[in-house]
Amino acid sequence: MRRILEIFPIESNIKLVYLFPRESNKFLPMFQPEKNWFIITSGAAPVYEEANFNSPCLTEAVFGESCQILNQKNNWLCVKCEDDYEGWVNTFYGNISPEKNNPTHRMVFPTKNGLYDPKYPFGAKVTENLPGSIQIMDTLGLDQVIPVAENLLDTPYKWGGKTSLGMDCSGLVQSVLKVCGLNVPRDSYQQQEYFTKDEIQIDQAEPGDLHFFGKDGKVSHVGFSTGGKGILHSQGMVKEESLDPADRNVNQKLIDIYLSSHSIQRKFPS
Repeated sequence: MRRILEIFPIESNIKLVYLFPRESNKFLPMFQPEKNWFIITSGAAPVYEEANFNSPCLTEAVFGESCQILNQKNNWLCVKCEDDYEGWVNTFYGNISPEKNNPTHRMVFPTKNGLYDPKYPFGAKVTENLPGSIQIMDTLGLDQVIPVAENLLDTPYKWGGKTSLGMDCSGLVQSVLKVCGLNVPRDSYQQQEYFTKDEIQIDQAEPGDLHFFGKDGKVSHVGFSTGGKGILHSQGMVKEESLDPADRNVNQKLIDIYLSSHSIQRKFPS
């Protein structure tokens, strides 16, 4: 199958290059009511707002994920992802199936020289006990949020991304909290709403709690507290910085748009 290059600009001077399939003219049968699942077979499948590659990328579905098919346009499927996010995915990235996938394990830890396998990136759902995986029903606990997130340091920023192949800020938060036992919505503003009743002072933040940022009260960025004013977040890449003006690695731009901090422990006490 022929492919075309699509380049995603990210913050900083780094650019990521991804390969996407060219629109194909091959015949694809319309999905039948008894075949209403799309199983992702690539490391990550971009989910778009519309049925074309020039449309904004909303999120990703990860390897092994079962997406419910809602509609079809040629090689494009309108799907509902497992976190209820809806959008369009190209059939290049998986297979139509009458049944949901039945994974037994989830990829969590790096396996080779501290790196994740691109075929089975962080968050991938697999049907065997591969190195770096945990059982699909197991969770690590909220005290492991920062250790897990630290494994993802230097992961490049990717709009809509949520795996070790590339992540945006809210994708990092959603994916890490998922393996640690807490299911949260996809977008940063939704995540703040989810933790609305758990707001704390920034100095009270414990490792794994969340800092939110934005202008005019509208959330546009989120990151994990590493304790107090420390922050681990995806901006340019997954990195650790500080919200303390006295620290050498301070991010003053984030200080200027800081909105609130919220406890994850109160939502789901360990």
